[in-house]
Amino acid sequence: MERLTLVSMAVLSLGCGQGASQCKANLTGSYPSERFVEATQNERALNARFEALIAAMEDTAADPPVLTTRAALDTLFTSGTPSVSSLTSPAFVPTMNELFDGVVAAQGKTFVASTPPTSGGRGAAKKPFSERGVNLAEYAEKGLFGAMVFKEAVARLPKATTPETIDQLVALYGAPPTFPLDDSTSAEKNVFTAGYAKRRTPPGGTGVYTALRDAFTTARLAVGAPGCDAEREAALETVQREWEKVLVITTIYYLNAAQVKLEDGSADATKKLGALGNLSEAVGFLNGLRFVPAERRTLTDGDLEALLTTLKTPSLATSSLHRYATDVPADTQSLVNAKTMLQARYGFTTDEMAKFVTAF
Repeated sequence: MERLTLVSMAVLSLGCGQGASQCKANLTGSYPSERFVEATQNERALNARFEALIAAMEDTAADPPVLTTRAALDTLFTSGTPSVSSLTSPAFVPTMNELFDGVVAAQGKTFVASTPPTSGGRGAAKKPFSERGVNLAEYAEKGLFGAMVFKEAVARLPKATTPETIDQLVALYGAPPTFPLDDSTSAEKNVFTAGYAKRRTPPGGTGVYTALRDAFTTARLAVGAPGCDAEREAALETVQREWEKVLVITTIYYLNAAQVKLEDGSADATKKLGALGNLSEAVGFLNGLRFVPAERRTLTDGDLEALLTTLKTPSLATSSLHRYATDVPADTQSLVNAKTMLQARYGFTTDEMAKFVTAF
């Protein structure tokens, strides 16, 4: 209902004055950043806690490994204001607990994909895997991009009516206020969702990163400008739509990356584990979206359930992701089916799908 409210308010506002906009402000240019650092202290601290949590999970399989405990992971998850756990959908917390248990159980072991599964452990890419072939750290991170980050963003969007609240959304997204599409030489980097948006947008071209940059800038410039409420509302609607799109097209990218590896006739065990890592990211993104309110996303609960079942991971406990590495030939048709379903739901063109599988 909130999504409809945003649209309705924009339409009603534009309808005043015989359909002519009452906004006379210039809503193009650079994003105003004079108070950005001060306004976003909590969001930037949250990003740091999120990064530390995932790093601790990954480091258990590093070389040399940095062993952890369940208590240590719980502390990283729950510490700080706001903590990662405080903004995570309560319905996703049990999954995080499963992931923490899996990381602790995998320490000191070596993962070898087998059917039936035997035990989890360190994979060839020095990442922790469950016995069912799920890269635990990747699944946690990508799941939280939906169940914590995007879920929190859509809750804040209707209330983003001040410069500070829009700055905070930009920080949650992971972009600096300079919005550098090419941040290779920039002191400020795109991280988290913004980092993925950058990778899906060609240098010097247009795509989800530039769409979000322009929408955030319009919303920020419209705040407080007389008669510009409709423009701000419309820009924030674009933010919601394009933010969701980043998660979905990155899922398509990882599905395709796994397909390429699995269809390589000379693929060894290391390459197949790389495919399992890609698939863990894809199913993590999709599972995370389940915890965003259904009225605020394009994919229905039924869509997400069907996609996760197609990808052999309806849940962590019932996953058979390992079979992509053990079955010969690998079931790459299921990956094609998942990509086709996502294309149909979002109306992506063939040309767009080709661009989504490229890393820029």
